Amino acid sequence: MRKNSRNIKEEFFDNGINTFTLTDEDGVDFEFELLDFVDYRENLYAVLVPMENEGIEDDMGIVIMETTFENNEPVFTFVDNENLAQAVLDEYASRADNDDFEED
Repeated sequence: MRKNSRNIKEEFFDNGINTFTLTDEDGVDFEFELLDFVDYRENLYAVLVPMENEGIEDDMGIVIMETTFENNEPVFTFVDNENLAQAVLDEYASRADNDDFEED
């Protein structure tokens, strides 16, 4: 049985994991902060924001990565379909808005 995104996020944050180092095809490492995991159409996506890294463009914002697990370790795959990335981002924003509303 697959865990839901909230449980996965809590598991990472409870263990002090909220940053990831991702390596591009040229072997360059980049640091990203995890904002959340989002379940969308039966897949899991990580919503990440780049930390201050040399080589990252200033206008690079939130990054959406499809997330799978191998041996309990996350494997991230960049979502290059702009419509899918936007849909996941919209789901994240909608849920974040609902969470903010519930806290009031």
